[in-house]
Amino acid sequence: MFKRQPTDTQFLFITLILVLLMGIPTFHTLTANEELSEEQVVSASAPTTGQRKPASVATASALPIAPAISHFTQYDVSCAKKVLPKLDVAGSYVQFQGKNCLKNFKEGDIEIVNRSNGYTASVFISGSDKYQTDLIQLQKGDNEIAIRYRERSGKAVEEVVRVRSSQI
Repeated sequence: MFKRQPTDTQFLFITLILVLLMGIPTFHTLTANEELSEEQVVSASAPTTGQRKPASVATASALPIAPAISHFTQYDVSCAKKVLPKLDVAGSYVQFQGKNCLKNFKEGDIEIVNRSNGYTASVFISGSDKYQTDLIQLQKGDNEIAIRYRERSGKAVEEVVRVRSSQI
């Protein structure tokens, strides 16, 4: 009934004992220098034939490595070019940059849409009359990309760029 309360010193002492009991084996495990047997070394370096394990990965030399930058093409669309040629692209993305042909260009006066897959590009204004798009996704084969400018009167002026993607 009249039991004495433990003191702070007793709590600290018990905690120290528990830390030592758990810490010493852990420290020993971390610092021990385990020697691998010859069987373990051979089995780790020899490839298994016909068996795949969940964490197995093909060797780096077997995987083709192509930088992501090679999968898109950047093209300049400006007012001086009256006829836009058909573009052949060896990637899955195209990016346009250009100059608005209309005076008093405002943000929102231009829209770029890939009609082949319905992708609407984000247009970033740089300067008073220049713009740049994000990466426009292409489908394999022919793509029809419409560039629509809107005049102050509300009339839409549209240019169509035909892009052929040969590789996705």
